[in-house]
Amino acid sequence: MNESKQSKQSNKKNNKKGKGKENEEKSAITVPKFLFVFMLVTVLSAGYMYKVLLTPPELPKVDMNEYWGPYPMDLEPDLSIRPFEIEFSDVMIHDLRERLLHRRPFVPPLENTGFTYGFNTNFLTRVLDYWKNNYNFKDREQFFNKYNHFKTKIQGLDIHYIHVKPKVTDDITVVPLLMMHGWPGSVREFYEIIPKLTNPVPEHNFVFELIIPSIPGYGFSQGAVRPGLSTSKMAIVMANLMKRVGHEKYYVQGGDVGHSVGSVMATLFPDKVLGFHTNFPTVSFNSVANLCIFFASVWPSLIVEPELKSRMYPLSDHASRILEESGYMHIQATKPDTIGAALTDTPAGLAAYILEKFSTWTNPEYKTAGDGKLHLFKSNCHLLDNVMVYWVTNSITTSVRAYAESLNKKELDLKFDEIPTLVPTWGIKFKHELIFHPDSMLRLKYKNYFHSTVVEDGGHFAAFENPTIMATDIYQAVDTFRQFHDNGGAQKPAEDVNYKTATTIYEFTVKDINGKNVKLDKYKGNVLIIVNVASECGLTDTNYKQLNELYEKYSTTKNLRILAFPCNQFAGQEPGNNKDILNFVKNRGVKFDLFEKIDVNGENAHPLYKFLKKLQTGTFGDFIKWNFSKFIIDKNGVPVERLGPNVNPIDMEPLLAKYW
Repeated sequence: MNESKQSKQSNKKNNKKGKGKENEEKSAITVPKFLFVFMLVTVLSAGYMYKVLLTPPELPKVDMNEYWGPYPMDLEPDLSIRPFEIEFSDVMIHDLRERLLHRRPFVPPLENTGFTYGFNTNFLTRVLDYWKNNYNFKDREQFFNKYNHFKTKIQGLDIHYIHVKPKVTDDITVVPLLMMHGWPGSVREFYEIIPKLTNPVPEHNFVFELIIPSIPGYGFSQGAVRPGLSTSKMAIVMANLMKRVGHEKYYVQGGDVGHSVGSVMATLFPDKVLGFHTNFPTVSFNSVANLCIFFASVWPSLIVEPELKSRMYPLSDHASRILEESGYMHIQATKPDTIGAALTDTPAGLAAYILEKFSTWTNPEYKTAGDGKLHLFKSNCHLLDNVMVYWVTNSITTSVRAYAESLNKKELDLKFDEIPTLVPTWGIKFKHELIFHPDSMLRLKYKNYFHSTVVEDGGHFAAFENPTIMATDIYQAVDTFRQFHDNGGAQKPAEDVNYKTATTIYEFTVKDINGKNVKLDKYKGNVLIIVNVASECGLTDTNYKQLNELYEKYSTTKNLRILAFPCNQFAGQEPGNNKDILNFVKNRGVKFDLFEKIDVNGENAHPLYKFLKKLQTGTFGDFIKWNFSKFIIDKNGVPVERLGPNVNPIDMEPLLAKYW
């Protein structure tokens, strides 16, 4: 019996040992399987993220003749340009005064609330009394007509515009500028800036011919009779307007909705738009920008200058303001005709709805004042001029429909904020604008984003509030744009070499930092390091110092050559022009070869970099991950090694030694 029990116990122990070994073997097999699956998922996820976030969407097809007017269409298109005068008729004036006289009493505001609950009705009563009793309709009519107005049929719509041609001597060049307003603005915003742009100034040898339209559905321009007239479609209407006026190439300026239209014009028509100036420099629907802005809240200096950090961080504060000020947008993007009907029939409601924005969008602190500090902005007369544009034309409904047409899935899926443009771009950033985006994010779309003028005051209605500052900035921007074009511009790199069939770097030609062509076959027989550099990166000091050390150590003894290509695609950390970059490297005593600023990723990547990435694909995709990624080229011109930004130049010595 004892032997039998011992035998059974022994068998159980052996079985347990066997199962233990079996489990260990299974575990040993399971771990590698898990690692393999994890790595596979990581690689696929990285590829997906690269495709979704870093591959630009395709440019949508454009119908330049899409018809927005009422049917039946004219058999022969009306191409005429007709003079137009703004009229405040006696019938309209009488009707308006009657409505103001017989309005219902307002509910009094809560105590000490200022504009925090919306337009203060005590102050609104004063504004409406002025409108009814003191606003001089006939004088204001003459004021509106001080500039030449016209109308013309574009894609079935009667489009209104102001056209101001300067009178200058032969030594002054006249350049065309399209200026576009936003909501709830109008052409009235530009009256104070017009003389500042159409009269010569000593600092510049050019002056502007201004085309200032009421964008479709706003003011004196007809609205569409069927759905779909979004800001991207308005861009086509505006391009056709400029052609009708007689300009094939021109500059564009815009803010708010005008910015959106102008940005699309710069994207769709880079051969027509010579430069884009915006007082609303944003890329609100760029996925990469929004991700960067969110994650950089932990370390803001990654994307924004320390002195401007408070304009966008902490995110919670700025999100609260946007939430507070964007209720109108949700209404207009979802139920535009409801709010339109409510405002069409009541001048009091229209004035409150529009003028409230001129307070809180000019400075958020104004909302605590009982009058919204509107007296600091403009007089009641000037503010009511803008309201009159909407009242006289009965255009509030057609104007707010632009939000429903532009903020829907079909339109947003076009991803215009993610399609890059090479059109030179310049922004001016007023302190109290609703949205602030740093230059590093703007350059994700505007590849030739030259400059931001930072203003320590002002808000949304820039030309209306600060015409002198705006005019000066527009002159500076266009002067820079003209120099850019005079120097040949930054065109898309010529695909004179097919990188897909190339076998060595010697087949490529690049431009040095002074703009001269350099054939890379001059480096035959040399071992090379090719590196993308940046002046404002956290890796800049170490990499420039050690690249210099490598060059000094091996340029004579081993014929090492280093080719550095400035690139601004990584958080905008190489923002300067070629002259700025050249001064930067001279101050550091750089002796190796420096070339013109290029793109290393995306559709506009230089063919040389497309070739390098094809032969040395890298980890998790062939795209360059950051500044100071490095390639080693052997003596035959073949890329043989690729190293990430985390590898210091001095640590490359053992690898370089393999190819001496």
